[in-house]
Amino acid sequence: MNGIILVNKPKDYSSHDVVNVLRRYLKTKKIGHTGTLDPDATGLLVLGVNHGTKIIKYLNNDIKEYIAEICIGSSTETLDKTGEVIDTAVVKDLENVDEVIASFKGIYTQTPPMYSAIKYQGKRLYEYARKGITIPDIPSRDIEVFDIERISDIVYKEDKAYFSYRVLASKGLYVRTLSYDIGKKLGYPSHNYELHRTKAGKFKIEDSYTLEEIEKGNYKLISLPDALDELQTVVIHDDFRHHIKNGMAISLRYFNKHTLTKIVDEDNNLLAIYDKHPTEPKMKAINIYKRTE
Repeated sequence: MNGIILVNKPKDYSSHDVVNVLRRYLKTKKIGHTGTLDPDATGLLVLGVNHGTKIIKYLNNDIKEYIAEICIGSSTETLDKTGEVIDTAVVKDLENVDEVIASFKGIYTQTPPMYSAIKYQGKRLYEYARKGITIPDIPSRDIEVFDIERISDIVYKEDKAYFSYRVLASKGLYVRTLSYDIGKKLGYPSHNYELHRTKAGKFKIEDSYTLEEIEKGNYKLISLPDALDELQTVVIHDDFRHHIKNGMAISLRYFNKHTLTKIVDEDNNLLAIYDKHPTEPKMKAINIYKRTE
């Protein structure tokens, strides 16, 4: 049982909770995930099973798509509805909403929230936040927003406004911060009210399984070569197999491009991942795939 499994994470489960549940259902300890989702968020979680954990690093840089619901009129310390309210304002009639949302398309400089797992001087930011310590100089980072649009009507309720939007962006986006920044640009305190991840690279929520389905055995693993189908593929014959098993470099003449390449045997089993040697005209085995198990 080696591969990638797509899970539709339910609310009130942390990503690590899902890993623990799958370890029980699939009877293996070797399970890891890409792209953490907060407990209050739902949607697509990509997990590696057994040897699938070895390729997680190649799946974690993909673009992600989210459906978010924003609450305009109050902000919280966590930037989502789980936190304590720290500011409020009466909202009656929002203007230029679509223009403001569209303004975030392109390169968007974002400061990660204090309640996040980003490390600062050796500690997670949420560790400081839980002690009431504010870090004034959290490093900002550039996120590329490929597409963003409002996908619902604006609903006014109890002096607040709610609407949903879809965003497709590069790795590292904190939607909680994006929702806060949208509200700020509209002139109001705000927070992220609901969050649902729908895509992670080529993987889609439509192809995922609930925990109940997985418990009943109603699921299918994605094979390692299929999960890495965007990489160049080289099929190695049996007489070269010992080279791969021992992590030996391979001449570039066996490769069409000097790029990250997956090596498979004639039965399409993933044996290794190779990259161009930085100083020699060879492809070099990288990471833990330099020896197959």
